[in-house]
Amino acid sequence: MAELKDLTNHDSIQEQINQYHGLLSLTADQLQDLKGRIKELDNGDYDKELDAINGAQSKLYQALKDLELE
Repeated sequence: MAELKDLTNHDSIQEQINQYHGLLSLTADQLQDLKGRIKELDNGDYDKELDAINGAQSKLYQALKDLELE
């Protein structure tokens, strides 16, 4: 998990943002893996759960885009 550190200059802020970018990316990847595992299940209808995951992923990808400062 990204740990808040002392922010002293632009470099330290960029480093902190990069850590959060990595966390968001990892979370989006884990949700993608979860979707794959859910889709392998054959014992029910999981559309509601898959829709929720898709919505969360969309927001994560938007946050990743918003954090790109370069």
